[in-house]
Amino acid sequence: MMKQVLFLIAITLLISCKEKRNTYLISGNVTNIPDSTIIDLFMDYGDTGNKISSDTIFNGQFEFSDSLETGPVRMCLRMSDWENFCGACDVWVDKEIIEVQGNGKYLSTWKATSKVKEQIALNKFGSATGNLQAKIDSLYLTGFKNRSDKELRGQIMHKIDSIGNQINELEFSIIKENPNSTSAIRKLYELVAFDGPIAKEQIKEIYDSMDPAYKNSLYAEGILSNLEEKKIPEIGDNMLNFIAHDTNGVEHSLTDFKGKYILLDFWSLGCGPCFAAMPETKRIDSLNREQLVIIGVSMSSDEESWEKISKMKNISWINLSDGKGTFAGASAIYGIEGFPSYFLINPEGVIVDKWFGYQEGWLADKLKKHMKDVNV
Repeated sequence: MMKQVLFLIAITLLISCKEKRNTYLISGNVTNIPDSTIIDLFMDYGDTGNKISSDTIFNGQFEFSDSLETGPVRMCLRMSDWENFCGACDVWVDKEIIEVQGNGKYLSTWKATSKVKEQIALNKFGSATGNLQAKIDSLYLTGFKNRSDKELRGQIMHKIDSIGNQINELEFSIIKENPNSTSAIRKLYELVAFDGPIAKEQIKEIYDSMDPAYKNSLYAEGILSNLEEKKIPEIGDNMLNFIAHDTNGVEHSLTDFKGKYILLDFWSLGCGPCFAAMPETKRIDSLNREQLVIIGVSMSSDEESWEKISKMKNISWINLSDGKGTFAGASAIYGIEGFPSYFLINPEGVIVDKWFGYQEGWLADKLKKHMKDVNV
């Protein structure tokens, strides 16, 4: 009888282990957070984030659990209430229990703990910079609550830049000692992409010392792209070619469309003005296909979400992605720094205008300046 009981226990444990291997559990225990506060879980793609779940905090407790096909993957926790909370808690999620502890409204100071190698590497950065991150979160909250005061916002941004440089110095010292992790190569990319205080020669030296496994990533491509000396195309320059694919996987070269006017529309999934521009874009596209090709270029490396949004928005114009998001590829070639960004190219392949942002009627006004018979 005892052997049978032991056998049943063993079978139960095996089944339980199999379930755990397919499921993650993020268990939160935080203090000084009001009951009924909504906390969101985002899948982090580096250049975009996709909210995948929400929970309500009671007695400092929250929980997220779901199946996971492959791991580890990077996620982050944020609050829905931007008026009273700031920052994000980054979490590397694998098929196990991840414990999150924190105190107060600055999520950058919260800490996730697990056996995941990447989480352990990430926590080294958090331990060194947590106090400075809390100061930045505090300043952002102050700026958000006083967003109509331009002078104060300018002062706040100056302070944030100064603290950010201190953080960059600390993080670079950690990268030098521990270069081989996804967190390290991501932060190295951010140092070069956002013009941090570290010289490019130093960044290149650390990059060269990294294991090849970490160089096969979009962060690595982004580092190399930013280290290159390249000329961003301006009005009067010839267009620069790139290759990208549509939602069916068919590749297109920009030069394929030469002979008509081309409007390049660099857009992102998290960009409100990009979506606001779509009705006008759709109307102009439908009225001018004989003389104008509108090409939307997705700046998100999350291609699954790009395909879903494209279908949901019923995008009718040419809709492409090179899968490199804001890290490299088309975004680097054209020096894209914000969304939406537009380049108007004449039939000879020369850039005749470029601009950033959107307000109703802008597309029509810009096209009328350069195209005689455009229908708007």
